[in-house]
This record gives sequence, structure tokens and C-alpha cells, in this order.
Amino acid sequence: MPKTNVQGPILVVDIGNTNIVCAVFYDNELRARYRMPSTLQASPREYFSRIGQIMPEYPLASFNYVALGSVVPSLTSVWDEMLTRYSNSRIYSINGLSPIGLKYLIEDRSVVGADLVANAFAAWTKYKCSTIVVDLGTATTIQLITSDALYAGVAIAPGVKTAASQLFSKAAQLNEFKFVAPSSIIGNNTEDALRSGILMGHALMIEGFISAIARDYSQYAPYKVILTGGLASSIAPLCPSEYILDNDLTLWGFYWALLSLISES
Repeated sequence: MPKTNVQGPILVVDIGNTNIVCAVFYDNELRARYRMPSTLQASPREYFSRIGQIMPEYPLASFNYVALGSVVPSLTSVWDEMLTRYSNSRIYSINGLSPIGLKYLIEDRSVVGADLVANAFAAWTKYKCSTIVVDLGTATTIQLITSDALYAGVAIAPGVKTAASQLFSKAAQLNEFKFVAPSSIIGNNTEDALRSGILMGHALMIEGFISAIARDYSQYAPYKVILTGGLASSIAPLCPSEYILDNDLTLWGFYWALLSLISES
């Protein structure tokens, strides 16, 4: 794993379509994580105020380095301006162009999402074998990373809640439900039926993708399957027991990528 002589806390900012996660690393430990909604209309000053409210024990002035990963271009510039204006941190944006040792099959690496880069780098760094990483968030992404750091590709599907919200908006008699694993494959009331169809259905979709990837990319076997993302804990109980639940994989990926970039600078 990347090592440097960095002193003091490091801030990781993971900007997603639904939420922004701020994580504090210190001495190679994930010490704290904070979450706020992704608000497109918020200004740099407003985000600075939110940071002060949710993490008062870690003022921006205490960070010398920030890893910034974003899949929302308009918020990337807002956060970059906020961090530049209100801190003295060195800001490292993590994306497909970051020289961290990953290899790609695609020609234009700039289109690879920051979260996918972080997941790929973390999986390669931590597990040291070929991995299939399933990130369950606003979208569900299923990506293949080989043991020699090749980002072989990704499938992108609507996320669990994204698909469910679309269904609820179109079906008057269906209502939102608590996202917990169903007790059986089919239900005998509307809520259990929805849990089965939406949650179990998503788990079976993932399992089908894993089987197809293992079949079509057998040259990279053996694999470990890693589940991460905000909804991974809801889906993991419905998946094969050998799948690994790693909720903080993305945050560690941004952190390790930052350390790698610092060591090369």
C-alpha cells in the first residue's frame, strides 16, 4: 500500500449525485466520516458553512492535503473554489487521468468516473488479485479490475433506490418501504412483494452479471467479488456468502490514490 511521510489529518471528499461524503484519515486510519446532500445550487461559502457545522472538530485549516473525487462536474468546481479559498491544503483531484498505476482499455481515460477510479485502485491495492467491484449507489456499477491493475471495463445499471423511485412514481398503489432483506423469494403482501422484487431482483441481477463476467473473462480468474456503496449492506445478505462487504472501499481508494500521487510528486 502507498506510504508517505505525510503528517496530520488528510481530508477525502467524495462527491456523488445524491450525497457528499467527507472522510478524515490520520496515521493510515479512517477516523471519521460525515455525509451531506449534494446540492447543486449551494455556493462555496454555503458548503464551507456546512463543513463547519458537521465536522467542527476538524476545521479545514487543519488539513494539509485533500483528495477530491467527484462525479458531478458543477460541484467539482464549487468545492475546488471553496477549498482554495478557505484552506491552505494541497488539493489532488482523483480521476481517470491520475497517474496512480492503473491501466485502461479505453482511449479516453478522462471519462472514467472518479468513484470508479477509486474503487479500482483500492481493490487492486488491498486485495492483490482480480476483483469484480459492485458499487451500489445512485447507480449500480459492476467493474472488473485484474490482478495486474488493468481496469477492464464496467457495467452501469440504475441503482436500487433510483429504480424503486421510478416505479413508485408510475404506480399509484405502490408505496415506499423499508430497505431490509425479504424473508422469502416471493411475498404475500405488497411490502414483502416489493422487497423481493426490488431487493432480491437486484441481488439476482448482480449475481447474473458476476457469472457472465467470470465466463467471458475467465483469463483473469480467480476473482474476489467486493460489494460497496451506500446500499451494499441492504443487498449483501441476499448475495452469495463469498461476496465481501467493504463499505469504505471508495474512501480508501481516494486516500491511497492521494498518497500515491504525493509520493510521486
